[in-house]
Amino acid sequence: MSERLLKLMHNKTPLIACVLTDDDVRTINEKVLEADLVELRVDMFSNPSEEAVKDTFLLAKEKFRRPIIGTIRDVSEGGQVEFSDRFFLYKSIASLADLIDVEISSELLLKKIQTIINDKIILIGSYHNFNTTPPDDFLEGMFIKAKEMGFHIIKIAVHAENKDDLIRLLLFTFRHRDDRDIGLITISMGEEGKYSRIIFPLFGSLITYGYINRPSAPGQLSVTQLSELFRLFNIR
Repeated sequence: MSERLLKLMHNKTPLIACVLTDDDVRTINEKVLEADLVELRVDMFSNPSEEAVKDTFLLAKEKFRRPIIGTIRDVSEGGQVEFSDRFFLYKSIASLADLIDVEISSELLLKKIQTIINDKIILIGSYHNFNTTPPDDFLEGMFIKAKEMGFHIIKIAVHAENKDDLIRLLLFTFRHRDDRDIGLITISMGEEGKYSRIIFPLFGSLITYGYINRPSAPGQLSVTQLSELFRLFNIR
């Protein structure tokens, strides 16, 4: 595990993750260097076969020399492809990823993944809601559940219908910023929530996600924009 990644876990320094597809990995070079991590969204790959996925992860490791988040998102939470067996693909990337992202709702899949990974891999338990920001008690329940399931980081990405939703998630982030048992990533999606991608890292969110060619979520900023704003506001 890289020194930068260890710093993320122990000092909770906010980082930028660049979201990439297999086509991006083959064509993009220097712009990725503005990010600290690379998230490979297998569900967005043009060729998600086992062999092609492995080749893409190997190429990304060699080309970018950044810690890799392996994500195969379920369609119920924004995934682009419905796989009959996601575990088969997670198993193929288990030795090639530094972090693995799986939905908190995918409990059976998580249990299988936990049997094949080593103790150096960081598990991100994610919850996505593209329609609304759930009530505070629901968010708190998700946080507790993620802890109990053995995740190292919880990611909550929800849609902000208004500024009040943005503020509620900001306060949730601040309340849990000093929790030493689990890390936290929070994102307010949509036009009303786009500020969260810069503001929330100041209040305890560990990772903010950016794109190079096209956004992977509503309100997402580019890696270049995030990098410039991080420098401007001296976030790290």
